[in-house]
Amino acid sequence: MTSVTDLGTVFSSDVLVLGGGIAGLYAAIKIKEKDPSLDVLIAEKATTGTAGKANKGAGVLQVVSENDDLDAYVKYNVEDSGKFLNDQDLLRKYGLTTREVVKDLERWGIQTMREADGSLSRAEGLPYWSLCAIDLDLLFKMVDVAKKLGIRFVNKVQTVELLTQDGKVVGAVGFNIVTGEYQIFQAKATVLATGSCCWNVMHMWTSARGDGIAAAWRAGADMRNAEFSNFYNVGLPGGNGVQVGSQYSLYNSKGQRLADLGYTQPKECDFNIGIFLGMEKEVMEGRGPIVFEETEFFNENPLGVGGFLFRWHRPWADIFHHKEMEKEGKYSVDHRWRPIVHPLFIGEFGAVKTNGNMKTNLEGLWAIGDTSRAGSGWAGAVPSPSRQRGSGLSYASVTALWCYEDVAATAKILPEPQINVDQVAKFKEEIFAPLAVERGYEVRDRIHALKEVVAPPRFSVRKHFDRMDEAMDKIHWLQANMGQIALYKDYHLLGLWHDLKNMALCAELYFTASLAREETRGWHVREDFPQTDNKNWLKWIDLKNDGGKIAINFERVPVEKYKFQPEGC
Repeated sequence: MTSVTDLGTVFSSDVLVLGGGIAGLYAAIKIKEKDPSLDVLIAEKATTGTAGKANKGAGVLQVVSENDDLDAYVKYNVEDSGKFLNDQDLLRKYGLTTREVVKDLERWGIQTMREADGSLSRAEGLPYWSLCAIDLDLLFKMVDVAKKLGIRFVNKVQTVELLTQDGKVVGAVGFNIVTGEYQIFQAKATVLATGSCCWNVMHMWTSARGDGIAAAWRAGADMRNAEFSNFYNVGLPGGNGVQVGSQYSLYNSKGQRLADLGYTQPKECDFNIGIFLGMEKEVMEGRGPIVFEETEFFNENPLGVGGFLFRWHRPWADIFHHKEMEKEGKYSVDHRWRPIVHPLFIGEFGAVKTNGNMKTNLEGLWAIGDTSRAGSGWAGAVPSPSRQRGSGLSYASVTALWCYEDVAATAKILPEPQINVDQVAKFKEEIFAPLAVERGYEVRDRIHALKEVVAPPRFSVRKHFDRMDEAMDKIHWLQANMGQIALYKDYHLLGLWHDLKNMALCAELYFTASLAREETRGWHVREDFPQTDNKNWLKWIDLKNDGGKIAINFERVPVEKYKFQPEGC
């Protein structure tokens, strides 16, 4: 009889954390601090401490401090940003928990940038919350803390499927992306921290390919708010995005400032979808291209964020930004002071549905950070970063705090899980089967074809049944023809093959929910249903895996129990 050890290398632990970015590291550390007797293992596709988004970009932490008005913060999120689709209880809990995050990070030796009086800073025009700049070496310091606690790491493993037994998640399987070794993980509790799906469009977030989300779906996890997966930035030639606040420094070819034409709201703290609708409208009506005035951005920005990050000396961040600007200057085809800009699709599909402890509907599985950003419901009708820069790092950390006690308690009392050898063998055959195709299409070409379905504004800025139906046809064609892709016995290409499979599934879920919501609300703009309909659509859309088919369920938002309600409710 075949044993599980005959099929691959087996790793057993009390707690398995999938993902070695800030969410995964934070959760692993808190679980181990809570109960040092627990064996905690992190499995990461790249290298723990260099993975995810926390060591890229701005490094800003959003904090609703003791000096901030929590009620005003919740009200702003619900009315201005989330459009009453928020779980207001969770939103309020999020604001309170951000304060604990700063204490943990500073306790672990991570420097947070404060004012001379010790308070957290707020850019002049940002309402209701503080911003805390952090240098981009924070993950290295968290890795050191994790190692001292005895947390184990397995790197270079691409997780493909979750293992289940009697409806419970008992681990995962995947393969080493360098050697191709089949790897099997057995655990009492599994924490999913593998990030969102950004469909490999923007280079800084290219690692977010939906692998953990897709694995959770195939195992039976529910999704929520999948229609809000269309985040855009303002993009420069060469692929980089500009900072928040640039919406006030965009001009059409007539010299008219887009903010003065009604495409933004006064003191809008982050990009609203209106600015991208406006950019497209101006170009289509002959007033393009759209240009960015950098001098105005730094000197006259109404939010006061133009030079905010540059007030502090952050050695790692300074090196990163310097290199990014060097690359942009070298490879950009537009060297003018007022360069042409365009809507830059990022995406951010993170729809795994969770409760207040970040537990999914599957026993033994929790989802934190960007995997559940929309699915928890806290942010409402917006994609990540919920129109609040700094909330990405904060939410990843906060959700680790929300889950760790539940995870630790569960892992402490459960017996050693039993994994199904037949399931492990079946997954192994399916995972490596694509390597048998010797001649066919290039996987990168098919990934590019998928990008062309989700990224253009006609699919994801302004939605319409006809175009989304067209997108679904293309997605289904890609899914049906996965067997025509040749991988040339290359394990990196095998990883891309599974990325394509997962990203196509995330796209299918995204457009399924978008088709179901027949109204316009927040970042979900339907040309064929242009009005917000609180009477019929003040509800969350849940997607369920019904034997491999997508079943759609609706849950009414319980606004009557919340403090902030739309008019007429």
